[in-house]
Amino acid sequence: MLTASAVALIAAPAAMAHSGLRSTSPKAGSVVKALPASVVITFNDRLLRVTRVQVLDRKGVDHAVSARLDPRNAARVVVRTRKPVPGAYRVLWKVQAEDGHSEAGTFGFRARGAR
Repeated sequence: MLTASAVALIAAPAAMAHSGLRSTSPKAGSVVKALPASVVITFNDRLLRVTRVQVLDRKGVDHAVSARLDPRNAARVVVRTRKPVPGAYRVLWKVQAEDGHSEAGTFGFRARGAR
């Protein structure tokens, strides 16, 4: 008979198998010259799908035109943007990892001018 701690040790690797955010472009907290034509969110592991991505300015206007998995790298989400305006942006994302779990997060950056 397995003890509770033995079961927890066996189950731990499965619980830690989520994709996890690896990097963003622009980098979280950075100041860029202009809102880029695309925002890229890279994860540690492959994703099944992009559920939602928004690129919001301070007024709450969403500058995301589309969000999709990169066909060459299923661990990367490419978000096309529009209407570049200077200011702060907040990127909200929600994806489904390859293991079926949903993951969500947010990061921000500032744009100094138009592209």
